[in-house]
Amino acid sequence: MDEEQFNLPRLEVLRLRVSLRLASEARLPPFKGALIRGALGYALQRVGCPSVCWGQSSRCPSAIPSCAYRELFELELPPGRRVLHDLRDAPRPFVIEPPHDHRRYYAAGDLLETGMLLFGRSINLLAYVILAFIDAARAGLGRYQVPACLEQVEALAYGQPFGIPIYRDDNSVFSDHVLPIFNLSELSCQAANLPSHIRLVLRTPLRIKTDGRFLKTFDLPTLVQAIAWRLYALNYCYGSDPWNVDYQSAITAARQAIVAQDATYWVDWERSSTRPDKRQSMTLGGLMGSVVLDNVPLVVRSLLLAASVVHAGKACVFGHGQLELRDAS
Repeated sequence: MDEEQFNLPRLEVLRLRVSLRLASEARLPPFKGALIRGALGYALQRVGCPSVCWGQSSRCPSAIPSCAYRELFELELPPGRRVLHDLRDAPRPFVIEPPHDHRRYYAAGDLLETGMLLFGRSINLLAYVILAFIDAARAGLGRYQVPACLEQVEALAYGQPFGIPIYRDDNSVFSDHVLPIFNLSELSCQAANLPSHIRLVLRTPLRIKTDGRFLKTFDLPTLVQAIAWRLYALNYCYGSDPWNVDYQSAITAARQAIVAQDATYWVDWERSSTRPDKRQSMTLGGLMGSVVLDNVPLVVRSLLLAASVVHAGKACVFGHGQLELRDAS
């Protein structure tokens, strides 16, 4: 039976691939999203904020209501405006996509590559992001401040593993090419071409809370709800047009799908906070593995495809909740 096309929100996305050359040997954590996100945050303050703000942005003396650091890391919703459910803070307009190899030992001269996504108006902060990566590399990565240099930044078109170099070495030369920004709404047509029999791969830990507890076994309707909420919040804060989605209908549609195979499992991942007021270790576990789904409705395929770009669940900024859709036939 033919299904009506499901329209995804009009949200601009820019994909980056960042290449860092390590200057000395290092032991890095297996999951590097928190390391990269932390280094980027501190560096963004150093390159764009007065020193009194470093590590304590609440002390910012600036009369300007926002800055590059706050736009990316601490943007808040206007008072009295909540988005869906009990969401009080704006979702961060970026995602770090660290390497999946969980490699720990690096020799001097090895390359550390990471992906990054920028959403909506945060794309305008691209120059700050590149300057912050330059500064983070020079300051050193991780607990032991491993020295490095930013070798290259590429802008990638949707679905492409390589892209246009927009920064290379220490020349500080930005490419004059048009950035391959794509709009999430463009995926609606691609979702219609996906088969209804698919394999969904959870490439990084998926953290979804339901009824106050983290989901420990795969549940498609719960995942669909989490994706719809994230897309709505991202679009509300950074999109170009309102997106009126009936996510309850999407949840109902998800119940029509059949889980033919479930090979998901729970993993725990620890990270250490380096904030001066919160130096502690935290566990950020989630579901990984894959499921084979039959009879997947178009609305569900559309939402899953969108989530394969923007991620799903909690801790997305660290790279959690990365999904991949494959043909299961």
